Amino acid sequence: MDIKPEDLYLLEDKVLVDIRSPSEYEEFHIPGAINLPLFEDEEKRLIGVLYRGEGLEKAKELGYEIAWKKFEHLLEKFKELKERHRHVVLYCWRGGLRSQELCRVLRSVGLEVLRLEGGYRAYREFILKDMESLIENKRFLVLTGKTGVGKTKLLRKLREEGYPVIDLEGLARDRGSVFGKLGMGKGISQKLFDALLYEELRKLEGNLLLVEDESRLIGRVHLPWVFWQKKEEGMFLEVEANYESRLKNLIEDYASFDGWQEEFRKSLLKIRKYLGEESYRKILHLLEENRAEELALLLMTEYYDRTYKLQKKPLFRLDCSDFEACLESLKELYARLLKEREVPELCR
Repeated sequence: MDIKPEDLYLLEDKVLVDIRSPSEYEEFHIPGAINLPLFEDEEKRLIGVLYRGEGLEKAKELGYEIAWKKFEHLLEKFKELKERHRHVVLYCWRGGLRSQELCRVLRSVGLEVLRLEGGYRAYREFILKDMESLIENKRFLVLTGKTGVGKTKLLRKLREEGYPVIDLEGLARDRGSVFGKLGMGKGISQKLFDALLYEELRKLEGNLLLVEDESRLIGRVHLPWVFWQKKEEGMFLEVEANYESRLKNLIEDYASFDGWQEEFRKSLLKIRKYLGEESYRKILHLLEENRAEELALLLMTEYYDRTYKLQKKPLFRLDCSDFEACLESLKELYARLLKEREVPELCR
């Protein structure tokens, strides 16, 4: 039986199975799906070479030969999944030959599975279209402010406590700045980011969402246009903090993991011309001596604060030099905004 992407959310007790190669799965997949590849990366490459050199039929022959050798293993895996879940949904890239043939063979031995019609491509088309309806009646409270004031820290604490927070930097695995990749691990593809953002939006309840102010481009990925527009229409709250608090936050975020110095050095090259040779050499000297606090202070004053510009006039301001007090004030503000339909007057 084939199902459409929108039907996925009507199924209870389901498991999604991505049968594409491991590298395809790693690049992007439906969040929560597991990978049971019909072909390994090298096998897929060989089939592609044969297809380009000798045509479709020869490529299909090799594909069937490889897949048949794995059938018993795959059958056992799918049986285990059926024992644990009511619905097993498999998909490939376009809902083509791989998923069609595997479904046919599984059904021939009495194992009923569902196939995602149109594969991942259809899922992606659906989520990008449906995202607009998901956020149509939502309001955004957008935290903005200088680097190191604690915006992300506030949002993640609120999220732990059950508030409807969208952690864009966490989803993108990037903080968006020149040093945004430090400690964030491997990057993420645009397709996977869009999928993670969509699935996150589906889970959040309430009509007032909390989000950090980001440019449309966060590292290698960009915010979907409908989401970006909604964020820009939101209520902006400027977070402020003294130098001492900002330094502490910056060191926790950027210099608290093994190997941060080498990652930092590579990123620093990107802004060398903006810093000037004197500041650049001074930062390198501080880095070599592991004087992280002085380094962070120099970057704040010589780079981040100089380039900072408020893009939107904030309706509210909060001093987060005292994090706990700031957090409580933000909770109170959020509770008040939930009760108000109209945007309140400017609050200082």
